[in-house]
Amino acid sequence: MTIVAHGLNVRVRTMLKLPSDELLLGLSGSLASELIYRLCVAECAHLGFKLAEIDKLENPTKPGNCYIRVALPFNAEKSDYIPNSQTIILVKASYIPLAQVQQQEIYGEYFDTFAPEHGAAYIIASTRQKLDNSRTIDYQQKMPRELPHQSGQAQGFDLDPRFYSRGKIRQWLAKHPSVQSWLLQTYASTERKISTGGGAARQNVSYSQRLQRPS
Repeated sequence: MTIVAHGLNVRVRTMLKLPSDELLLGLSGSLASELIYRLCVAECAHLGFKLAEIDKLENPTKPGNCYIRVALPFNAEKSDYIPNSQTIILVKASYIPLAQVQQQEIYGEYFDTFAPEHGAAYIIASTRQKLDNSRTIDYQQKMPRELPHQSGQAQGFDLDPRFYSRGKIRQWLAKHPSVQSWLLQTYASTERKISTGGGAARQNVSYSQRLQRPS
C-alpha cells in the first residue's frame, strides 16, 4: 500500500495478523496433519513448485502419528519452514515432553525416495505446544543428541533436526491466508454440525491458557 504525503510516496507494509490460538489448540490429529500438509503445499507453491512431491504418511504401528514428506528439486530455494529440499515432518496434536524427544524414531522407509548426499530435515511439529524462546532452544539442542534411534535408509543421512511449537506454526499459518481461510471454514463447519445436533461437542478440549501443560 502506498500513501502520498507532502509530495512523498510512503510505502506502508501491512502485516498479516497471527491466527488465534483457538484455531490450533482444538485440532484433532487428522486435522493437525491436514493443516501441516496444506501449509507445505502453500509453501512449496510460494517457492515456485506447485507440483512438488508432498505425501502424507500414516504409521500403522503408532496410530495418531502422521508424517509429511516433502521432496523438492535439490537446487530449490529453502525457507524458514521447509529448510531442506528433502524434509520429513512428524505432526502431533499433543504435548511432547522434552524427555520424550529421545523416544522418537525415524523410519527408514520414509527416506526411500531421498538422496543421502543431500541430507534431510527432520521436524517434530506440535499444534498443542506453546513454548517461549528459551524452551524452544532446549528442544533444538536436545534433538541432535537424542534423535534418532535411526533405522534403515535414515542411517545414511546428515539430518537437520528441528522442533516447531504452536507459535512457529501460527507464524507459518499467518504467511498463507488461503490456509487460514480453510481452517476458519473447517471450524465454521464443525460449529454448524454441533449447533444443528449433528454431533456432540468435544468434552476433552480446553482452550484455557492456564490449563495447558507447562512448557
